[in-house]
Amino acid sequence: MDSGSKRFEVSLYNKDVRKMLEQNKDHPNFNRDWAHLQFFTYEGETENDILEQVRKKYPERKGFVIDKVMEIKEYEFVKPVGRRS
Repeated sequence: MDSGSKRFEVSLYNKDVRKMLEQNKDHPNFNRDWAHLQFFTYEGETENDILEQVRKKYPERKGFVIDKVMEIKEYEFVKPVGRRS
């Protein structure tokens, strides 16, 4: 990951698959898993970069709905309090 990139977790589902699952039918192109939230990790500089990547791969016209985009923060580990080394 380069210095300008950040990591984001994206959750999305397919509304058409959900609708067909409610009718106990299968979608002709996507499996039933798409009725539930799917989680993916993307890298980019901004949330808008990520949205552009996701929309390109999972277009709204095919029933995909982006639920959330959250930046994954990198945490620095510190020594626990009270321990000596």
